[in-house]
Formats: sequence, structure tokens, C-alpha cells
Amino acid sequence: MADVWRFFSHEDDYADLAQDELCARLGRALAIRTVGGPTREETDWAAFDELEDLFRDSYPYVFESALVERIDHSLLLTLEGTDEDLDPVMLMGHMDVVCVVEGTESDWTHDAFSGHVDGECVWGRGALDMKDQVVGELEAVEYALSHGWRLRRTIMLCFGQDEETFQSGARALGRTLEERGIRLAFAVDEGDYRIVDTAPLGAPGHHGMCVGLAEKGYADVRLTVRSPGGHSSNPFGGTSLAILARAIDRVASAPWPVELIELERQALSVLAPHVSQDPLASLVAGGRASIDANAERIATLFLADRDLYPLVTTTVAPTMVEGGSQQANVMPQDMSATINFRMLPGVSCQDVLERVRTLVADLPVEVELLADVSNDPSRVSRADGHGFCKLADVAGRYFVDPDDGEPLTLIPSLVVGATDARMYEGVCDSCLRFSAFVADDGEVGRGVHGTDERITRRAYLQGVRFFIRLIEECCL
Repeated sequence: MADVWRFFSHEDDYADLAQDELCARLGRALAIRTVGGPTREETDWAAFDELEDLFRDSYPYVFESALVERIDHSLLLTLEGTDEDLDPVMLMGHMDVVCVVEGTESDWTHDAFSGHVDGECVWGRGALDMKDQVVGELEAVEYALSHGWRLRRTIMLCFGQDEETFQSGARALGRTLEERGIRLAFAVDEGDYRIVDTAPLGAPGHHGMCVGLAEKGYADVRLTVRSPGGHSSNPFGGTSLAILARAIDRVASAPWPVELIELERQALSVLAPHVSQDPLASLVAGGRASIDANAERIATLFLADRDLYPLVTTTVAPTMVEGGSQQANVMPQDMSATINFRMLPGVSCQDVLERVRTLVADLPVEVELLADVSNDPSRVSRADGHGFCKLADVAGRYFVDPDDGEPLTLIPSLVVGATDARMYEGVCDSCLRFSAFVADDGEVGRGVHGTDERITRRAYLQGVRFFIRLIEECCL
């Protein structure tokens, strides 16, 4: 039994859902190997063609009713509503999945691309990240159309091709919408797959669901030290490795400013009535006014906590070193290291580059920002808009506290990773990163990008119900 099941409510909604068929269709989608390659040229795009063909066969109402556009290998489906004054809603996701780590294939209970369905789970790579949401959104729209529901508000389905690698698909989709002058009421993308115990925030036993309203920035900086190498008996001036190590240490050890950003203040304001454990309880007891007054002390507490520290500072992680010597008595020649930064809102890629250059200014080190894979932090989406309110209403129907029946708290949050949602900021001020397809912490930790990825049938069906209701509430 999955622990998340105890939070489910109204599982009898839409009783005519063909549950076995829904799970089987998800299984068939998981069986298609839409794995992003290390380069565009090494990606098997035929698998994406196969997935599109499966979608067309599985969801005839959607594909017969929609304007279907293929932008590169990404999909844009537009289902026109009757009221032109209503801005469209976008339901989105990505069709690509990560590979299975070589050598771990036999560790899977069922083959990662079998799409195995049993009495409890649907198994396969992408069952959580995130073909479940892509297919679930299609199921929800198909249900609405097959039941004769007439859309007043336009629905757009945007499915990217390479979120796990280059995000070129979502970038092209977002650019297309911007060029057409389209404005979205709100967009729903993948979010945290868990129902979280808010104990790290001083509210043990209270549970909530995170809605990501912003993403940290991402920057890769390469440090390079050049050297002719030579015999290790005369390392005059230091080897390239020694100089590089000094540079890495300086960059990684230099602390960044610590700040309780506005988004975290909003999260604490939402949770303040439930915070019972000191030291946070006394710092947030007066609500937003107390949080603002004690922001520095709260940020310091976050900084000392493994789970919370990425939320209050820019993080620095040296991740790659290249060019070392193959023998102990031979000095290395040119060497480089890549350092990854995840920046708080307000810190740009240019800020990172200038800071690194300053830190190593007296060393013979070349500093380069890898601009093709780096991006500034996203904008912060609205927590008071139509989209967030409707999301909260619908989530509150399907995810409740089992003790008192009250809706789970929706917690505004900062996403420390990356999603495709940021690519639509030019057309939307409410990019909501939220998953109604939930799993236990252990399942998420092991399965997402790991082994035995799966989603329980009950969780998958509950997610589909969520999207059907969202369409019913927002688009009819």
C-alpha cells in the first residue's frame, strides 16, 4: 500500500473512466524509447514519431478536434474555445525520458521499456518523469471531448522533445507562441511528485503539496589551466592540476550571500499557522510581519539544514575535471574543470562569471561561461492569479488530510532544478509547476532517473481525475 493513497479523496468521480484501458495506454507509451541522446544527432527521433502515432491512435477526439502542429519533434495542439475573450490554458510536459544507466538493466523488476502493467502499478522509464502527466493530460482532454463537453476557453497542449537535455523543443514552442502574440491564462507543468511532510519547516505531521512558482538559474563555468607538462621531477611554478585545484577551491569555498527570498516568505506565511516546533515557531508566530522581521535569522537556520540550504543561497558544485596525466611521473598538460552554479532569483549568469573571474584573477586560469547550457533564474509566477486559485480548488478536492478532511496546503516553492515552464515566461505570468501524479518519497528517490520507476494505478487515475476537473472548472 502506498502512503500517498491515504490523502486521496473523491476517487469515485468520473466513474465511467475505463481504468484498465487508461493504465494500458500509459504502459504502451512507456514502452516507446524516447530517450534523449547526448547530442541531437545521436537521438533516435523515430521513437518520437512512434509516440506521436500512438497518441493519434489512442486519442482520436483530441487529434480530430485540435489544430496539430509539429515544431521540430515537439507537439503543439490547440483546441479552440468558443469565447475569444478568454486567454488559453496550457497543459504541458515533455515526451523525452532519461536513459537507463548501463549495467543496471537487470536490476529492474520489469524491463524499463516493457510498459508492464499489473494489478497495482504501471512500470517503466517515464512513469513519474513524466509521461504519466503527458498521457494523463491527453486522457483528460479526450474524456471531455468524448462526453460532448464544449470548450469556452481554448486549451493548448505543449509537449517538448528534450527537457532532460537541451530544452530546445520547449524553447521553440515558447518562441512560436510569443511571435503569434498569444497570452496564456496559466500553464501547468511538472512539479514535485510527492506529498510532503512539512517537518523541515517546523510543522511536523502537517502535509502539503508544492507548487513551483520559480526556478533557480543554472550556469556552468569552465576553468582551464594550460601547461606544456613534462617530467614530474621539476614541477617549478606548480602543475596545471595544482593550479586548477587552487582555483576550484577558491570558487567552491567562497560563500554567496544568504537571503530569504520573497517566495520563501510566502511559503512560510502559508505554513505559519501549522508551525509548532522551535526555533521556527517563535520566528513565524506573527505571520508575515514576524517573518519579515526575522528573515535574516530564518535564512541562517535554512542555511544550516541540508534540505533547505539551496533555497536561501546560490550553490556551487564542482562536477567535472578533464585532462589529467595517465602516469604518476608525468605532469599533466592542459586541464579543465566545470563548476555548476544554481542561482537564486536576482543573481544572473553574468554575476556568476564576474565573481569567478575576480576569485581567480591572480592565477593563470581561463574562465568561460558555457552560455549554450546556462540561463538566468526564471521570473516568479503569481500566487494570487486565476490559475493558482483554480489549481488550489481542484487539488483541494482530490488531496486532503485524512484526519480532518481539510484540503492539503498548497505551498508556493522555488524549484532548484529545471523544467520547460521557464520557456513560456514570455507569454504567461502564471507558470505553475505542479504534479497531481504523486508517489511516496522512497518511490521518487529510487525511481526518478533511477531503477524500477513506476506509478501506482490509483495515483495515475487520481491525476487524470485532477486534470478532468481542472478542464471542467476552467474551460467550460
